[in-house]
Amino acid sequence: MGSASPDAAAPTPPGRRGGRRRRPGECERADGVHVVRLTPDDWRSYAELRIGMLTHAPEAFWSRLEDVRDRTEADWRRSSDDRTLQARDAAGTPLGTLTVLTPRTPPELGLRPGAGDALVLAVYVIPQARGRGVVDLLLDAALELAREELGASRMVLQVHEDNVAARRVYERHGYRLTGGSLPHPHRAGTVDVEMARPV
Repeated sequence: MGSASPDAAAPTPPGRRGGRRRRPGECERADGVHVVRLTPDDWRSYAELRIGMLTHAPEAFWSRLEDVRDRTEADWRRSSDDRTLQARDAAGTPLGTLTVLTPRTPPELGLRPGAGDALVLAVYVIPQARGRGVVDLLLDAALELAREELGASRMVLQVHEDNVAARRVYERHGYRLTGGSLPHPHRAGTVDVEMARPV
C-alpha cells in the first residue's frame, strides 16, 4: 500500500481509450496515468503486480507468494477480470492495482461484506510509483465503480492495525474505523481493522 500525494493531478474522463468507451471505474489524469478494468487478456500484468505485492509487502496481505507461485496461465486468466482495477502510466506500464468485490466474497479473503457493501482489497502501488497519487486515482475509480455499476451503499476494507500510512490514505478518502477487526492469519497476535465509508 503506497503513500499518496494529496495534490496529485485531478482525474479527467478520457471518453475513449484504445477505441472503446469509458466504463465506470476507468479514468485518466492529465499526465496520462489512467485506470483500466482488466480482462483475461491482461493476465500477465495482473500476475506481475500480484507477485510483486506478495514479494515486496507480504505482511500486508492474507495471500502468500507460495499460494500463487505455481498458477498456470489459465489460473491467472480466471482471476483477471473487470472487478480488478489497474493504474498504468501513459506508456501502459502497470503502477498499481486494487480489486472491488461484493457479498460473494469467499471468507478466506477476510471480511465478508454485507448486503449493499463493496469490499476493496489487494490495494498495491509499486514502490517506484508511490507518492504520485496513484492510490488516490485507484480509490476514486473504485468508488465510481461501486456507485455506478454495483449499486453499493458502503465501501468497506481491512488494513493491518500497524499500517498507519495506509490508514491515513483511507481516512483522506472518507474511510473511518467501524470497530470491526479480524485476526491476521500470518501475524500472530495482530489484527486487521475494518474501515468503511458511504457511497
